[in-house]
Amino acid sequence: MLRYSISMEDPNSHYFEVVIDILNVQTSLHSNTIRLVMPTWTPGSYLVREFSRNVLNLVAFNIDEDTILSSTKTAKNVWVIDSGGATSVRIKYRLYAFEFTVDTSFLDNQHAIINGASVFMYVDGLQDEKTTLSVVPFEEWKEISTGLPAAPDDTEDAWSFAVQNYDVLVDSPIEVGNQVIHSFDVRGVEHEVSIFALREFDQEKFVSELKNIVETTVNVFSQIPYERYVFLIDFCGDNYGGLEHLNSTHCIAPIFRLEPPQEYHQLLSLFSHEFFHTWNVKRMRPLGLGPFNYFSETYTKSLWIAEGITSYYDDLLLRRAKIYTVGEYLDAFSTNMNLIKSLPGSKWQSAEEASFDTWIKHYRQDENSPNILSSYYVQGTVIGWMLDMEIGKASRGKKNLDDAMRNLYETYSKENRGYKDEEFERICESLIGLEKTEEIFDSRVRGRKKVDFDKYLSYAGLKVVPKKPQSEQAFLGIRVRQESGRLVVSNVLADSPAQICGLSSSDEIIALDGIRMDSSKLGWYVSNRKPETPVTILASRFGSLLELTAETTFKPIFEYRVAKLDNVSDEQKLLFKVWLGSDWDAEIKYEDYQPSPLKKAVFDYV
Repeated sequence: MLRYSISMEDPNSHYFEVVIDILNVQTSLHSNTIRLVMPTWTPGSYLVREFSRNVLNLVAFNIDEDTILSSTKTAKNVWVIDSGGATSVRIKYRLYAFEFTVDTSFLDNQHAIINGASVFMYVDGLQDEKTTLSVVPFEEWKEISTGLPAAPDDTEDAWSFAVQNYDVLVDSPIEVGNQVIHSFDVRGVEHEVSIFALREFDQEKFVSELKNIVETTVNVFSQIPYERYVFLIDFCGDNYGGLEHLNSTHCIAPIFRLEPPQEYHQLLSLFSHEFFHTWNVKRMRPLGLGPFNYFSETYTKSLWIAEGITSYYDDLLLRRAKIYTVGEYLDAFSTNMNLIKSLPGSKWQSAEEASFDTWIKHYRQDENSPNILSSYYVQGTVIGWMLDMEIGKASRGKKNLDDAMRNLYETYSKENRGYKDEEFERICESLIGLEKTEEIFDSRVRGRKKVDFDKYLSYAGLKVVPKKPQSEQAFLGIRVRQESGRLVVSNVLADSPAQICGLSSSDEIIALDGIRMDSSKLGWYVSNRKPETPVTILASRFGSLLELTAETTFKPIFEYRVAKLDNVSDEQKLLFKVWLGSDWDAEIKYEDYQPSPLKKAVFDYV
């Protein structure tokens, strides 16, 4: 028998106290040797994070005799205990938790976030053992939120939960504190919403938006595969992100993202994305992602399906739910289109290559990433849309990508196995034919060809247009940042005037044409020069002065939007309505707004 417990008596220390009890050691393991392993990564976030670095003072005891047992660390994340024939063994360790992300755990005097892979070791050989988890909160905290079901032996001193196996323990984040709890039902199933926020906002409206998202998403798959679902939401800090789980999600976002309205709507796509994962990833997954190997990387070429097509749906579902206007949706869609059209990385990575290399590239981006990397989120969004357009055209609006996703879900969740890379392609082929399927998969899934956005948009009577007219501004091809009073180059675009003249990332720009520069002066000075004229750059690299001359070019168009074609057929109008849920005659309204301070600019190249 196996039991876990975690306590947080001193939240200011940021340490959890973790206990693992192994009862009937000989019967369970048939050995005197107990091997404890701390995961190196957490499912859904494909980066080796070395959680064992936060473990302090692991000690093992013979419970019956209250004596210390021999323990040896044999690898970076492995401890071996000699039970010495003990019937029952207790392992105790402290776990430092002060990293506020959805992949890690966090503890301070306001609340606790427990993400299982970063906290709980597994007993090698007992991963499939049913167990319980007891949580002992800080004395001032009254609420706990998790997707785990309550254990029958719940007590007043701790919250106790039934855990089917170690995978479920890892897959069930927990928040403890005094957060506000809401709930709603969809098709008779309870959905809990746990909100920790640093200031007041209209939580009732927010929860009603979540309910709308849940109802709209359930309509895609026509069934709910869980008995209860929990949204764990933290509106605080500067980080932004979410992580999917079997019957819950944990999402964090800055409080700034709750306004203005356009940005609030964009924020809702985060929850739409993570909830869609309830089906796409948690119940239908690429073969390479399971069963889980917590010790090392697991590879797949299909993250563009698992994550990217989910990203296509996260905005599309907001449009179906009438949260997005047509203009807001097309602006969100154009963001992904612009990343493919305007940055060089898509020339060097197909969707499959981006998926496979996630462990070394996507979560480890550097100054050169825009030149060599194309996110499988972005590529999958665009490929999902291409497939959606082809399915709609082939069926004259009677079918769409939902049919492919339902087929995938019904086939592989029922068979309880992951799908092979080529199996999703066969499903698409059944809906649009071999030729159209191969065209998409050969060009962008396996290949690196440019996407013909005008072609697929034309199916719905639409086209690509520049967001703003072509400017007469000069262009260097750099992004900069102010760093301790210094103007430092963050990124240099491949084949840009800056790269050609020899300017590099991390160089300090001191002056242009003999004029001292800061970030505001640089943008103004370059944009007001005539293109195709030289500019002299005084820079510093590792303390050495450089004098460079760049031949400026015209500033390229980075951002595009979607507009209507002048002459369209009834079939195009029909596909417009099927995709966007709006009549063709309705005006597409785009609204510009001032983004929040923490929203990252992508195309702020000078």
